[in-house]
Amino acid sequence: MKKSLILLIVLASMVWAEIKIEMPVRIEFIPNELFDFDKMKDCSKYGYRFDGVVHPSVLDSNVLYGWVDDDVDVEFYVLSGATHSWREVFEDVFSHYQKCGGIVADDSTYKDIFTTIDSVLVPEIEKYLQSNGKYSKALILDYSQGIMLDWNVGGGPDFELWKNALDSVNARNAAISSFDPGKYKLETIRVQNHQLTVSPKLIGRKFVLFDVNGHELRRGMLQNNVHLPAYPTVIKIQGFGTRLLK
Repeated sequence: MKKSLILLIVLASMVWAEIKIEMPVRIEFIPNELFDFDKMKDCSKYGYRFDGVVHPSVLDSNVLYGWVDDDVDVEFYVLSGATHSWREVFEDVFSHYQKCGGIVADDSTYKDIFTTIDSVLVPEIEKYLQSNGKYSKALILDYSQGIMLDWNVGGGPDFELWKNALDSVNARNAAISSFDPGKYKLETIRVQNHQLTVSPKLIGRKFVLFDVNGHELRRGMLQNNVHLPAYPTVIKIQGFGTRLLK
């Protein structure tokens, strides 16, 4: 009985914990000559995207990132529940593109990217956090000059990327709020190693799988061990409702 009560408390906190954008970061005016744009697009595999749309990062699905279309400005959005910083995601993303040939800077220039980030942007974020207690605006680095830009002067986040990030947050919150803890207790559904396992009562029901932006990924009849992407998804099961899968 005690274990059941604890489970219900945990599930209730999951349902009502609202996801928010905790911190937006923008890095702009990275020199074009550091990139091979054709290869950047060709090697956008395994969840590393270069398409002008915000996506969950491979390293942490609660840190979103996106490139300004046809440019080399990059933005990061840290959401509630993130277990990695935007800086860790930045390094993971850039390391991927360096390995696959999308970033063609020599080793010295490549290291300079991180030196500028760590010497200018990271201290500014730490200072801002200490002064305000939380992030309430985007912090913008003009990489070409190695200086911070004011939100009003820099123009803030890219409109489309900001909208993508908000849409993702809203979709996740909608999925969480539609989740019924009582039904979850009776009809078990869980994710482990990107595999979906469900109770026998759900086997054979129709399902539709979406990404957190509402784009349909697949549909069919529910079976055990359905393979899921590495990023969060939303599943809708006939007669069961909608559930956010992490």
